Amino acid sequence: ADPPGLQQSYSEILYYLPKCFLCYTPSDTAPDPSPLPFNSNGFITFGSFNNIAKMTPLVLKTWANIMLAVPNSRFLIKGKQFASPKVRNKFWEIFKENGVDCSRVDLMPLIAQTHDHLSAYSLMDFSLDPFPYAGTTTTCEALWMGIPVITLRGPCHAANVGVSLLSQIEGHSRFIADTVEDYIRIAVELALDIPLLTEVRQNLRGNMQKSYLCDYVSFTKNLEDTYTKIWRDWCEKQNQ
Repeated sequence: ADPPGLQQSYSEILYYLPKCFLCYTPSDTAPDPSPLPFNSNGFITFGSFNNIAKMTPLVLKTWANIMLAVPNSRFLIKGKQFASPKVRNKFWEIFKENGVDCSRVDLMPLIAQTHDHLSAYSLMDFSLDPFPYAGTTTTCEALWMGIPVITLRGPCHAANVGVSLLSQIEGHSRFIADTVEDYIRIAVELALDIPLLTEVRQNLRGNMQKSYLCDYVSFTKNLEDTYTKIWRDWCEKQNQ
């Protein structure tokens, strides 16, 4: 998530773990991935269950542009703040200002139970990651539920978490965008490729399970090796 050469200053020394900076353990209560909603709905449903504080005006405008390029598409956004009518109306207003009728945007409040929360992923065809503050646990949960995620590469750690996660799963680097225009293009192309969406949904959990992202044994070994290197580096400095 912090590629060498990025212009971000730290007071600490960065140590890079191989492949990915985290390991994901899925919930024991997670239901099986559902069939693709498009096949029964006849329209694409985009979704995001990320913290709505990450959804800047540019993010919402970008999502609206994607919806405008995909006729009859809908958007499902979930967040605890949507229990407030004022917050719901504010979001609908932003989509309307960007040309999307609020009837196409579903705003869902918090779901308390993990099983029910994960079951709600059955309502979306794929997920759009916010930027420049990308999802972490939310992205892992979506992937585990068979939901491909489109993310945008950025200039700092928070922007590149999705890049790090998707890079661990075979075939999912194609969903990493380098520009906002690229992000829109990838989303629109995926929305129009129902065979690919169906295939990804059927295979994603298995592909994720065998990826480094869920390989806690290898991850822990690499983390322990890094701790050893940090200790040795510190000892060397004391002897200088």
